[in-house]
Amino acid sequence: MRGLRRVKYTRPSTRNEDVRAICGAWAPRVGSVTDSPSAFVLFGSEDEDEGNAVTVRDFDFDTETLSDIIHAISIEDGRPLRLVVHPSGDGVICSFANSCKFFEINSKGSWKLKASERELPLLQGLGVQNCICFSGDGSLLATGGKDGHLRVFAWPTCQVVLDEPQAHRSIQDIDISLDAAYLASTAEDGACRVWDIVKGVSVTQLQRETDEKFGYCRFSRDGTQAFLFVSITKGSSSGYIGVWNMMDWSKLGLKKLADVPISSLSVSRDGKSLGLGSIEGDVAVILVRRMETTQLIENAHSSAVTVLEFSKHGRSILSLGADTTVRVSRLENSEWKGNHVLSF
Repeated sequence: MRGLRRVKYTRPSTRNEDVRAICGAWAPRVGSVTDSPSAFVLFGSEDEDEGNAVTVRDFDFDTETLSDIIHAISIEDGRPLRLVVHPSGDGVICSFANSCKFFEINSKGSWKLKASERELPLLQGLGVQNCICFSGDGSLLATGGKDGHLRVFAWPTCQVVLDEPQAHRSIQDIDISLDAAYLASTAEDGACRVWDIVKGVSVTQLQRETDEKFGYCRFSRDGTQAFLFVSITKGSSSGYIGVWNMMDWSKLGLKKLADVPISSLSVSRDGKSLGLGSIEGDVAVILVRRMETTQLIENAHSSAVTVLEFSKHGRSILSLGADTTVRVSRLENSEWKGNHVLSF
Protein backbone atom coordinates (compact mmCIF):
# COMPACT_ATOMS: atom_id res chain seq x y z
CA MET A 1 0.00 0.00 0.00
CA ARG A 2 1.06 3.58 -0.62
CA GLY A 3 0.95 6.84 1.32
CA LEU A 4 3.81 6.37 3.78
CA ARG A 5 4.03 9.89 5.21
CA ARG A 6 0.56 10.27 6.69
CA VAL A 7 -0.23 6.64 7.35
CA LYS A 8 -1.02 5.26 10.79
CA TYR A 9 0.31 1.69 10.83
CA THR A 10 -1.60 -0.70 13.06
CA ARG A 11 -1.73 -4.40 13.73
CA PRO A 12 -4.96 -6.33 13.23
CA SER A 13 -6.61 -6.04 16.62
CA THR A 14 -8.76 -9.16 16.86
CA ARG A 15 -7.11 -11.67 19.16
CA ASN A 16 -9.38 -14.63 18.31
CA GLU A 17 -7.00 -16.37 15.93
CA ASP A 18 -9.16 -19.51 15.87
CA VAL A 19 -12.07 -17.77 14.09
CA ARG A 20 -12.37 -18.99 10.50
CA ALA A 21 -15.03 -18.02 7.99
CA ILE A 22 -15.81 -17.81 4.29
CA CYS A 23 -18.07 -14.76 4.54
CA GLY A 24 -19.15 -12.31 7.21
CA ALA A 25 -21.07 -9.12 7.99
CA TRP A 26 -21.88 -6.74 10.83
CA ALA A 27 -25.38 -7.10 12.29
CA PRO A 28 -26.76 -3.91 13.88
CA ARG A 29 -28.72 -4.15 17.09
CA VAL A 30 -32.38 -3.67 16.16
CA GLY A 31 -33.66 -0.31 17.40
CA SER A 32 -30.21 0.93 18.44
CA VAL A 33 -29.62 4.57 17.49
CA THR A 34 -26.58 5.17 19.69
CA ASP A 35 -23.04 3.90 19.44
CA SER A 36 -23.26 0.66 21.44
CA PRO A 37 -20.17 -0.72 23.23
CA SER A 38 -20.48 -3.92 21.21
CA ALA A 39 -21.95 -5.24 17.97
CA PHE A 40 -22.94 -8.58 16.54
CA VAL A 41 -20.98 -10.16 13.70
CA LEU A 42 -22.29 -12.97 11.49
CA PHE A 43 -20.03 -15.53 9.84
CA GLY A 44 -20.62 -18.22 7.24
CA SER A 45 -18.35 -21.21 7.78
CA GLU A 46 -17.57 -24.64 6.42
CA ASP A 47 -16.28 -27.47 8.60
CA GLU A 48 -15.68 -31.11 7.67
CA ASP A 49 -16.77 -32.28 11.12
CA GLU A 50 -19.32 -29.62 12.15
CA GLY A 51 -20.79 -29.03 8.69
CA ASN A 52 -21.87 -25.71 7.17
CA ALA A 53 -23.24 -23.03 9.48
CA VAL A 54 -23.99 -19.37 10.03
CA THR A 55 -22.66 -18.32 13.43
CA VAL A 56 -23.13 -15.23 15.59
CA ARG A 57 -20.45 -13.62 17.75
CA ASP A 58 -20.30 -10.41 19.75
CA PHE A 59 -17.50 -7.90 19.18
CA ASP A 60 -16.49 -5.64 22.08
CA PHE A 61 -15.14 -2.32 20.78
CA ASP A 62 -13.35 -1.49 24.04
CA THR A 63 -11.44 -4.75 24.49
CA GLU A 64 -11.29 -5.39 20.72
CA THR A 65 -12.26 -9.03 21.07
CA LEU A 66 -14.71 -11.39 19.43
CA SER A 67 -16.72 -13.55 21.79
CA ASP A 68 -17.18 -17.27 21.49
CA ILE A 69 -20.12 -18.34 19.34
CA ILE A 70 -23.36 -17.20 20.98
CA HIS A 71 -25.62 -18.79 18.38
CA ALA A 72 -25.23 -21.07 15.37
CA ILE A 73 -27.64 -22.39 12.78
CA SER A 74 -26.77 -25.39 10.63
CA ILE A 75 -27.01 -24.97 6.87
CA GLU A 76 -28.19 -27.76 4.58
CA ASP A 77 -28.08 -25.75 1.35
CA GLY A 78 -24.33 -26.12 0.82
CA ARG A 79 -21.34 -23.90 1.38
CA PRO A 80 -22.30 -20.33 2.42
CA LEU A 81 -20.75 -17.93 -0.09
CA ARG A 82 -22.06 -14.44 0.76
CA LEU A 83 -23.80 -12.80 3.71
CA VAL A 84 -25.63 -9.48 3.55
CA VAL A 85 -27.61 -8.11 6.50
CA HIS A 86 -30.75 -6.03 5.89
CA PRO A 87 -30.18 -2.41 7.03
CA SER A 88 -33.01 -2.72 9.56
CA GLY A 89 -31.16 -5.58 11.23
CA ASP A 90 -34.17 -7.90 11.08
CA GLY A 91 -32.62 -10.51 8.82
CA VAL A 92 -29.76 -11.70 6.64
CA ILE A 93 -29.52 -13.10 3.12
CA CYS A 94 -27.11 -15.99 2.65
CA SER A 95 -26.16 -17.05 -0.87
CA PHE A 96 -25.19 -20.56 -1.89
CA ALA A 97 -24.07 -22.20 -5.14
CA ASN A 98 -27.59 -22.32 -6.53
CA SER A 99 -29.86 -20.17 -4.39
CA CYS A 100 -30.27 -17.51 -1.70
CA LYS A 101 -32.04 -17.91 1.64
CA PHE A 102 -33.34 -15.34 4.10
CA PHE A 103 -32.78 -15.87 7.82
CA GLU A 104 -34.75 -13.84 10.32
CA ILE A 105 -32.90 -12.27 13.24
CA ASN A 106 -34.57 -12.43 16.63
CA SER A 107 -32.68 -9.96 18.81
CA LYS A 108 -35.15 -10.01 21.69
CA GLY A 109 -33.92 -11.98 24.67
CA SER A 110 -31.37 -14.53 23.45
CA TRP A 111 -30.05 -13.53 20.02
CA LYS A 112 -31.08 -16.13 17.42
CA LEU A 113 -31.34 -16.79 13.71
CA LYS A 114 -34.04 -18.86 12.09
CA ALA A 115 -34.80 -19.77 8.51
CA SER A 116 -37.62 -17.55 7.28
CA GLU A 117 -40.94 -19.12 6.39
CA ARG A 118 -41.37 -16.46 3.72
CA GLU A 119 -41.56 -17.96 0.24
CA LEU A 120 -38.87 -16.49 -2.03
CA PRO A 121 -39.13 -18.55 -5.25
CA LEU A 122 -37.33 -15.95 -7.37
CA LEU A 123 -34.20 -16.39 -5.23
CA GLN A 124 -34.05 -20.11 -6.00
CA GLY A 125 -32.08 -21.61 -8.87
CA LEU A 126 -30.05 -18.44 -9.48
CA GLY A 127 -26.68 -20.14 -9.73
CA VAL A 128 -23.56 -18.71 -8.13
CA GLN A 129 -23.90 -15.03 -7.20
CA ASN A 130 -20.54 -13.25 -7.10
CA CYS A 131 -22.07 -10.30 -5.24
CA ILE A 132 -25.26 -9.39 -3.42
CA CYS A 133 -26.34 -6.18 -1.67
CA PHE A 134 -29.25 -4.27 -0.19
CA SER A 135 -29.89 -0.60 -0.88
CA GLY A 136 -29.20 1.72 2.04
CA ASP A 137 -32.90 2.08 2.87
CA GLY A 138 -33.47 -1.66 2.56
CA SER A 139 -36.09 -1.34 -0.19
CA LEU A 140 -34.04 -3.14 -2.86
CA LEU A 141 -32.01 -6.34 -3.10
CA ALA A 142 -29.53 -6.74 -5.97
CA THR A 143 -27.63 -9.83 -7.11
CA GLY A 144 -24.80 -10.17 -9.61
CA GLY A 145 -24.30 -13.61 -11.09
CA LYS A 146 -21.18 -15.43 -12.17
CA ASP A 147 -23.14 -16.02 -15.40
CA GLY A 148 -23.45 -12.24 -15.96
CA HIS A 149 -27.12 -12.06 -14.94
CA LEU A 150 -28.01 -8.88 -13.03
CA ARG A 151 -31.18 -8.78 -10.95
CA VAL A 152 -32.78 -6.16 -8.70
CA PHE A 153 -35.77 -7.05 -6.53
CA ALA A 154 -38.10 -4.91 -4.45
CA TRP A 155 -37.79 -5.97 -0.82
CA PRO A 156 -39.49 -7.73 0.88
CA THR A 157 -41.92 -8.64 -1.94
CA CYS A 158 -39.13 -9.85 -4.24
CA GLN A 159 -40.95 -8.29 -7.19
CA VAL A 160 -38.52 -7.97 -10.10
CA VAL A 161 -37.45 -4.36 -10.68
CA LEU A 162 -34.54 -4.91 -13.07
CA ASP A 163 -33.68 -8.13 -14.90
CA GLU A 164 -30.73 -8.13 -17.30
CA PRO A 165 -29.58 -11.66 -18.25
CA GLN A 166 -26.58 -10.39 -20.22
CA ALA A 167 -25.42 -7.42 -18.18
CA HIS A 168 -21.85 -8.76 -18.44
CA ARG A 169 -20.13 -11.99 -19.32
CA SER A 170 -19.51 -12.45 -15.59
CA ILE A 171 -20.27 -9.89 -12.86
CA GLN A 172 -17.51 -9.06 -10.40
CA ASP A 173 -19.08 -6.39 -8.16
CA ILE A 174 -22.23 -4.31 -7.71
CA ASP A 175 -23.37 -1.39 -5.56
CA ILE A 176 -26.56 0.68 -5.21
CA SER A 177 -26.44 4.47 -4.87
CA LEU A 178 -27.48 6.21 -1.65
CA ASP A 179 -30.81 7.34 -3.16
CA ALA A 180 -31.45 3.84 -4.59
CA ALA A 181 -31.77 5.34 -8.09
CA TYR A 182 -28.67 3.80 -9.69
CA LEU A 183 -26.73 0.56 -9.65
CA ALA A 184 -23.12 0.17 -10.75
CA SER A 185 -21.78 -3.16 -11.95
CA THR A 186 -18.28 -4.27 -12.88
CA ALA A 187 -17.32 -7.28 -14.94
CA GLU A 188 -14.49 -9.76 -14.75
CA ASP A 189 -13.44 -8.55 -18.22
CA GLY A 190 -12.81 -5.06 -16.76
CA ALA A 191 -15.93 -3.14 -17.86
CA CYS A 192 -18.20 -0.99 -15.66
CA ARG A 193 -21.82 -0.07 -16.38
CA VAL A 194 -24.30 2.14 -14.55
CA TRP A 195 -28.01 1.29 -14.50
CA ASP A 196 -31.10 3.39 -13.89
CA ILE A 197 -33.00 1.08 -11.53
CA VAL A 198 -36.43 2.68 -12.00
CA LYS A 199 -36.24 2.68 -15.81
CA GLY A 200 -34.47 -0.68 -15.87
CA VAL A 201 -31.89 0.43 -18.44
CA SER A 202 -28.16 1.03 -18.67
CA VAL A 203 -27.44 4.77 -18.66
CA THR A 204 -23.70 4.62 -19.32
CA GLN A 205 -20.68 2.42 -19.66
CA LEU A 206 -17.67 4.10 -18.07
CA GLN A 207 -15.00 4.95 -20.59
CA ARG A 208 -11.57 3.42 -20.03
CA GLU A 209 -8.18 3.56 -21.65
CA THR A 210 -7.04 0.59 -23.70
CA ASP A 211 -4.83 -0.68 -20.86
CA GLU A 212 -7.37 -0.10 -18.06
CA LYS A 213 -9.52 -2.66 -16.26
CA PHE A 214 -12.18 -1.74 -13.71
CA GLY A 215 -12.43 -3.91 -10.62
CA TYR A 216 -14.67 -2.98 -7.67
CA CYS A 217 -17.21 -0.17 -7.30
CA ARG A 218 -18.83 1.83 -4.50
CA PHE A 219 -21.06 4.91 -4.45
CA SER A 220 -20.38 7.78 -2.04
CA ARG A 221 -22.41 7.84 1.18
CA ASP A 222 -22.02 11.33 2.69
CA GLY A 223 -25.22 12.65 1.07
CA THR A 224 -23.76 15.98 -0.12
CA GLN A 225 -21.93 15.14 -3.33
CA ALA A 226 -22.64 12.12 -5.51
CA PHE A 227 -19.59 10.15 -6.59
CA LEU A 228 -18.83 6.68 -7.89
CA PHE A 229 -15.51 5.13 -6.83
CA VAL A 230 -14.02 2.37 -8.98
CA SER A 231 -10.77 0.45 -8.52
CA ILE A 232 -8.59 0.40 -11.64
CA THR A 233 -5.63 -1.55 -12.98
CA LYS A 234 -3.60 0.19 -15.69
CA GLY A 235 -1.54 -2.32 -17.63
CA SER A 236 1.08 -3.72 -15.24
CA SER A 237 0.38 -0.93 -12.72
CA SER A 238 -2.42 -1.41 -10.19
CA GLY A 239 -3.94 0.06 -7.04
CA TYR A 240 -5.73 3.06 -8.59
CA ILE A 241 -9.09 4.51 -7.54
CA GLY A 242 -11.02 6.50 -10.12
CA VAL A 243 -13.83 8.90 -9.18
CA TRP A 244 -16.83 9.76 -11.37
CA ASN A 245 -19.39 12.54 -10.96
CA MET A 246 -22.90 11.08 -10.89
CA MET A 247 -24.41 14.26 -12.38
CA ASP A 248 -23.03 13.57 -15.84
CA TRP A 249 -20.81 10.49 -15.27
CA SER A 250 -17.69 12.48 -16.08
CA LYS A 251 -14.39 11.33 -14.61
CA LEU A 252 -13.15 13.66 -11.86
CA GLY A 253 -9.77 12.13 -11.21
CA LEU A 254 -7.53 9.15 -10.59
CA LYS A 255 -5.32 8.39 -7.58
CA LYS A 256 -2.82 5.59 -7.01
CA LEU A 257 -3.38 4.31 -3.48
CA ALA A 258 -1.78 0.85 -3.55
CA ASP A 259 1.14 -0.90 -5.22
CA VAL A 260 -0.74 -4.16 -5.75
CA PRO A 261 -4.21 -4.96 -7.11
CA ILE A 262 -7.21 -4.03 -4.97
CA SER A 263 -9.32 -7.06 -4.05
CA SER A 264 -12.15 -5.41 -2.09
CA LEU A 265 -13.70 -1.99 -1.57
CA SER A 266 -15.95 -0.50 1.12
CA VAL A 267 -17.38 2.90 2.11
CA SER A 268 -18.16 3.89 5.70
CA ARG A 269 -21.77 4.68 6.62
CA ASP A 270 -21.00 8.41 6.99
CA GLY A 271 -19.16 8.47 3.66
CA LYS A 272 -15.98 9.93 5.12
CA SER A 273 -13.77 6.89 4.65
CA LEU A 274 -13.02 4.42 1.89
CA GLY A 275 -11.65 0.99 2.77
CA LEU A 276 -9.31 -0.90 0.43
CA GLY A 277 -8.27 -4.53 0.69
CA SER A 278 -5.32 -5.81 -1.35
CA ILE A 279 -4.44 -9.17 -2.87
CA GLU A 280 -1.52 -9.34 -0.41
CA GLY A 281 -3.81 -9.12 2.62
CA ASP A 282 -3.31 -5.48 3.62
CA VAL A 283 -6.19 -3.18 4.58
CA ALA A 284 -6.00 0.59 4.04
CA VAL A 285 -8.38 3.34 5.16
CA ILE A 286 -8.64 6.37 2.87
CA LEU A 287 -9.91 9.82 3.88
CA VAL A 288 -12.29 10.54 1.00
CA ARG A 289 -11.98 14.32 1.09
CA ARG A 290 -8.23 14.21 0.48
CA MET A 291 -8.04 10.79 -1.19
CA GLU A 292 -5.12 9.97 1.10
CA THR A 293 -4.32 6.89 3.14
CA THR A 294 -4.76 7.63 6.85
CA GLN A 295 -4.37 4.13 8.27
CA LEU A 296 -2.74 0.92 7.08
CA ILE A 297 -3.25 -2.50 8.62
CA GLU A 298 -0.39 -4.54 7.21
CA ASN A 299 -0.66 -8.31 6.82
CA ALA A 300 -4.20 -8.41 8.13
CA HIS A 301 -4.42 -11.63 6.12
CA SER A 302 -1.92 -13.89 4.41
CA SER A 303 -3.83 -13.75 1.11
CA ALA A 304 -6.33 -11.54 -0.71
CA VAL A 305 -8.91 -9.60 1.31
CA THR A 306 -12.30 -10.91 0.17
CA VAL A 307 -14.69 -9.13 2.55
CA LEU A 308 -14.36 -5.59 3.90
CA GLU A 309 -17.05 -3.73 5.88
CA PHE A 310 -17.07 -0.76 8.25
CA SER A 311 -19.03 -1.08 11.50
CA LYS A 312 -22.20 1.00 11.79
CA HIS A 313 -20.56 3.95 13.57
CA GLY A 314 -17.14 3.60 11.94
CA ARG A 315 -15.24 2.46 15.03
CA SER A 316 -13.82 -0.71 13.47
CA ILE A 317 -13.49 -2.47 10.14
CA LEU A 318 -14.24 -6.14 9.53
CA SER A 319 -12.09 -8.02 7.02
CA LEU A 320 -11.95 -11.61 5.83
CA GLY A 321 -9.26 -13.21 3.71
CA ALA A 322 -9.22 -15.90 1.06
CA ASP A 323 -7.33 -17.92 3.68
CA THR A 324 -10.58 -17.84 5.78
CA THR A 325 -8.98 -15.68 8.48
CA VAL A 326 -11.11 -13.06 10.26
CA ARG A 327 -9.91 -9.69 11.56
CA VAL A 328 -11.63 -6.75 13.21
CA SER A 329 -9.39 -3.67 13.43
CA ARG A 330 -9.86 -0.44 15.35
CA LEU A 331 -10.04 2.71 13.23
CA GLU A 332 -8.41 6.01 14.04
CA ASN A 333 -10.64 9.10 14.02
CA SER A 334 -10.31 11.27 10.92
CA GLU A 335 -11.77 14.76 11.13
CA TRP A 336 -13.93 15.96 8.24
CA LYS A 337 -13.34 19.68 8.01
CA GLY A 338 -13.94 22.31 5.36
CA ASN A 339 -15.88 21.88 2.15
CA HIS A 340 -16.62 18.39 0.92
CA VAL A 341 -14.47 18.74 -2.19
CA LEU A 342 -12.24 15.93 -3.39
CA SER A 343 -8.57 16.66 -3.96
CA PHE A 344 -6.28 14.54 -6.10
